[in-house]
Amino acid sequence: MPTIPSFSTPAEIQDLSNQTEQQELNQLWNTNVNGFTQQAITGNPWNETNAANQNNYYNPLVTDVPQGTSAIPVTWVGFPNRMVQYLGAGQTPPNPYNLTQSQLWELADTGYYTNSSGQKQTFPDIPENLCPQPDWKGPLHPFGPYGPRGWQDEYCEWSVTRNSAGKITRVDFVCENPEYWYSLWRIDPIVAAQKYQEALNFGLPPNSPNMVSVKVEDLQLVDPSTGKPVIDPSTGNPAYNPLNKWNIGPLSIRGGTTSSGGAMHLTATPNTLQTELGLAGGASVLRNQGNSDPQALICCSQYGQPFRHSDPHIGQSVNQVVSAIGKASLANPVGLYLQGTSLASQNYQLPSDPNLPPGATGDDCWQIVRGSQTLTDPFTGQAYEGNFLLHLVFQIPAAWIQAGVKFTVGDIMINPTGQFLPIQWGAQLVDTLSIGLFARPLPPAITNKFDCVTFLDSTTTPPALPQPVQMMYAVLWNAYYATQVKNPMSQGMNLASNTVIVPPIVKQGASGIDLILTCSSVSLGPGGQYPQVGVVEGDIFFTTTSMTNVTYAAPGNSYPSEFQLLTLKVNVKANALLGLRNILLANYGQAPGQAAPAFLNVVPAVSASY
Repeated sequence: MPTIPSFSTPAEIQDLSNQTEQQELNQLWNTNVNGFTQQAITGNPWNETNAANQNNYYNPLVTDVPQGTSAIPVTWVGFPNRMVQYLGAGQTPPNPYNLTQSQLWELADTGYYTNSSGQKQTFPDIPENLCPQPDWKGPLHPFGPYGPRGWQDEYCEWSVTRNSAGKITRVDFVCENPEYWYSLWRIDPIVAAQKYQEALNFGLPPNSPNMVSVKVEDLQLVDPSTGKPVIDPSTGNPAYNPLNKWNIGPLSIRGGTTSSGGAMHLTATPNTLQTELGLAGGASVLRNQGNSDPQALICCSQYGQPFRHSDPHIGQSVNQVVSAIGKASLANPVGLYLQGTSLASQNYQLPSDPNLPPGATGDDCWQIVRGSQTLTDPFTGQAYEGNFLLHLVFQIPAAWIQAGVKFTVGDIMINPTGQFLPIQWGAQLVDTLSIGLFARPLPPAITNKFDCVTFLDSTTTPPALPQPVQMMYAVLWNAYYATQVKNPMSQGMNLASNTVIVPPIVKQGASGIDLILTCSSVSLGPGGQYPQVGVVEGDIFFTTTSMTNVTYAAPGNSYPSEFQLLTLKVNVKANALLGLRNILLANYGQAPGQAAPAFLNVVPAVSASY
């Protein structure tokens, strides 16, 4: 088995009963992940040094992998470590806030904490400069990522349901990437809504007042100026809203007409699959300074966010694998997965209840909603050393409720650190939950090393080159960008930050397509000439009609920044090459830099799939 035939859907999940549709979804998913992989290998040759052609990361679709090659699990704690580092007591270097563990749990659950005066406060400001250590004497800025639960940035997000007495009845934990749900929605919006409803009602007893009803309309992108659904030109159907009423914020309200909230997939702007692969690609480059210190390595290599549990640990683990064993790639099925809790049965105390089944423990409250306990590694024939869980809930089992058990989650005590405490916050459970991925190395070990990454601009030598960032149908961009998103930090944020970097689909022979391209380091020519956009093969033609500045957190980024937006008219030749297409970008009168991979997906003119 020298190469994998295709990238499998996360946890090899098959959500569609219609086999033709499932094949279409599998094909689309393979195309998207192949594009992310190509982008991870390319790195950033436009405005960074020592961050390009990251060939220590390999594409398993085209690279031979010997039979018997094992995958290595990489895991980390799901609780947001940046909150602990910047806000918690007893940190090095010390921060000025010194929040207690209970305050951190409350803040992680709600976006607010109760101060010593009994007042609710949201996230305070943190240092802008984090390398080599947080500089508390320098400039500060708001805590990010922004968003309804943007601070849950360890590729693990959760939503808490409480009863009328304020006690927790259920906590949903997810690590599903948003790219998959965009893909599923593209193929069958009705099934996507059904899967939402199945997951959010999972494990509830029949006729439970906490049941919710999810409609397709609930998940649609709506034009904020008209209130009407926005049609995706590539499908002819309404587009997907990732921050819809059932996947927004850390609080789930169940029962009645006000039902809303929940967790179905990741929403924090850096919690994307494309970012995960990009991080792994950047981490595969060996540095002259070594890899013994994960914080120093992430500062040197400039991937991800310092002081997360995830990014520094993933980066260091991949870097050490490359230096000790060889090239690395994320094992198929590529994704991030919940690995289960560190709490053993004896770390739970259930309330006394005569209706509890014999042998019942707190472990029984953990229920797998989506994903697999284990999968077989096709290269070894053995089970992977870890779980492939996408969605877990912690709630009282339906059988207990039907047997007459009266207590709820908030009445259970847990003991992760030597003291039994009631479950007051979902974050207490997240503190015991692990997230993971699987890296597959290929020998021999790599020896080439590079200096740290440096940023280029117009004043450096060599100067920065124009960098393509994201391409999208203009009608979708206009609606996403115009939709404002509330967040506890009260910072300006728009829904474009919660989109995904996937190649838009265009058909052979299509003409007059309205696309946008966000980019950086582009400028007008001396006579106001627009930058040039094109493809190497010359079979797709772009005409730039306008250029403006936009501010958003490009998907994968933790903070918003300014980009240039090019509005394009696009014509595709009838015999244009099919599949993923790379684009070239150049300022007027200049040669383009390296082609940016996977910015368009060309399909046949008669394609029935899109």
